[in-house]
Amino acid sequence: MGTGDDISKKMEELVKNLKLYSEKISIGELEFEKEKYKEYEKQIEILKQKRDVAIESKTISDDEIEKTKKFQDLLKDNLKTLKAMGTATGQIYHNIAAAGNDFRSFLVDSTKQLKLAEDMARSYKKIGVEIGMTGKNAKFMEKSFKGALPAMLEMGLSADDLSSIYTDISNATGRVSTLTKEDAIRIGAMAESMDMSASESAQMAESFMLMGVGSEKMESHILETYKSAQSMGLNATKVIKTLQSNMSSLQSYSFAGGVKGMTEMAKQAVKMRLDVSDVLNMADKFYQPEAAIEAAANLQMLGGDIAEAFGDPFETMYLARNKPEELAKKVGEMTENMMQFNEETGEYEFPAEVRMQLKSAGEQLGINTDKMIEMARQTSKIKDIKMKFTSVGDNEMKESLASMAKFKDGKFVIETEKFGDLGLDQVTDDMAKTIMEENQTAEVSLRDIATNTKVMSDQITNMQAGTQAKVAGLTNIYELTADEVAPLMQSMKDGMDSLATEYINKADVFIKDMFKDNSGEKSSIDTAMEEMGKLGTEIKDGTIKSFQELTKSSQKLKETLDGNGSDGSNETQDNNIPKGNDFLMRSSGAMTHFSTEDDVVGAKKGGPIDKLFGSGLPSNNTASSSSKVEFGNLNITGKIELVSPDGSTKEMDMASIKPMIERTVINHFNGTFRNGGVPSSKESTDYMST
Repeated sequence: MGTGDDISKKMEELVKNLKLYSEKISIGELEFEKEKYKEYEKQIEILKQKRDVAIESKTISDDEIEKTKKFQDLLKDNLKTLKAMGTATGQIYHNIAAAGNDFRSFLVDSTKQLKLAEDMARSYKKIGVEIGMTGKNAKFMEKSFKGALPAMLEMGLSADDLSSIYTDISNATGRVSTLTKEDAIRIGAMAESMDMSASESAQMAESFMLMGVGSEKMESHILETYKSAQSMGLNATKVIKTLQSNMSSLQSYSFAGGVKGMTEMAKQAVKMRLDVSDVLNMADKFYQPEAAIEAAANLQMLGGDIAEAFGDPFETMYLARNKPEELAKKVGEMTENMMQFNEETGEYEFPAEVRMQLKSAGEQLGINTDKMIEMARQTSKIKDIKMKFTSVGDNEMKESLASMAKFKDGKFVIETEKFGDLGLDQVTDDMAKTIMEENQTAEVSLRDIATNTKVMSDQITNMQAGTQAKVAGLTNIYELTADEVAPLMQSMKDGMDSLATEYINKADVFIKDMFKDNSGEKSSIDTAMEEMGKLGTEIKDGTIKSFQELTKSSQKLKETLDGNGSDGSNETQDNNIPKGNDFLMRSSGAMTHFSTEDDVVGAKKGGPIDKLFGSGLPSNNTASSSSKVEFGNLNITGKIELVSPDGSTKEMDMASIKPMIERTVINHFNGTFRNGGVPSSKESTDYMST
């Protein structure tokens, strides 16, 4: 064995090892390891160098040179594939690790938990308002909502979807919600697995409940119908949506098989390319004896399969009343021999007279002619294909297989995963069973279907969201926090109401105090604002740690405000400010009651009011001169710090309200405010903004 032969064998062995390693990673038996990748990369490089040396020393034949070159290219491609797999796998691990880290962070961050819990509470409290649910019923619904939400999020639904399930069912029934968390999860799973909206799923569930079918039995019916439709080669999701969209109509008919008969009707409609409404309208035509006899007589005149299918009007009437799905089958059987298959074109053709027959039959049955023709094509195809399954004994299984058959390369075949393409005469009973099982979903619940039909990254995201909702909801962090904070909130409300009332009552004093020359001393409003800012800061930084301390600090601010107020009497207070509202500040700084000299109407020229205006009252001969009060530079300073219950703060600069204060005072002096009476809130707002 030469050097070249040895190199090619080692390269071939390395190719096999690389391929096997990649396959094990792809099916999840192994995890990608960077060290293993580097090892393969190193081995490939060593073999490449040995090959180069052998070529240079001419110890390798031309055939081996060509063989090793092919292996070298193959190794290069396999290594590139392995690297790509490693990158993809690494991304998966990164996503999982990131989700794990986020969840770990969530567990130790009560702020995030409270935020999520509050969002959840906002949803179920809104439901309570929409359906008028309070008391024990509200607590029951709250427990159901919080229990169901994690599963809903894991399936890719939202809190809004869950809310619509409760509200839609309650609105439909006119009763408060009695859904358990299991009920809500099943309804949500039906929506997500069957491509419905949560609202559509809720409406369908309510229809089942009206018939006495609970959510568990409903899920069993839907899953059975779904798998049965799959085994027949039908669009299973379309079958369920057909059932959902026609549920209210189906409820108004009697089905001997109950819900099972309704689901069978949906399958028949999809298989025959008919609308359920067409079949139900047809059933209406045969509901009464007189109508059934007349329609049957007209159909018998058309002869052939049509006359045979509707030869007995009383049988037709019985099916219309008790088994509408069987009536649909009868129509299919009536049309299955009307089309002729053209082997050369692979198409179904029909003579002109057949179209006339179908048109006449459709008029008697209440079905559109185009739909009759389309149905005839479908039923004829199924009948012809059924006859070719010579090794399958069960007629229903033949019909299911016929729906899967495809015309390919000049013949009908069944495409299978296990057996490949099979001619119809090759399919046996055992094969047929395997083929039908291949088409059916392996999931055992609608929730599994909803979850497993998501891509991997979405599953990770949904799983994280669901687990976080479980923590936030089932720990009752919002309810516990709300109970603890309730007294504080009430205390804060009482304090804020008190402060607001005092401020409103003393606003006129504060405004007058702004014009008083205190020779550098703080005005009353400055002192009050300083106290308010101090209170806000103490709440924010945690200096105030109990309700008692909060009450004490609030009282101190109240006392500051009270020091500038009045109790409605005309007595003089200790600070020489008369009690009552009828007083003015004199030039000396003293506060006195109004006198006749202060009356604008009766004031003498040159009196206090004239001096206030600055240039005397205008005479009748100087109408053009201004008599309006104007401000110079009004100095308003200070800030108000507002503290929210969540601890966040916002500051308001007092200078920002300067324009409003100026306009208020000027309008009072200029007489642009309304005469007498108590202004409405709108009038006050309009007045201050002028």
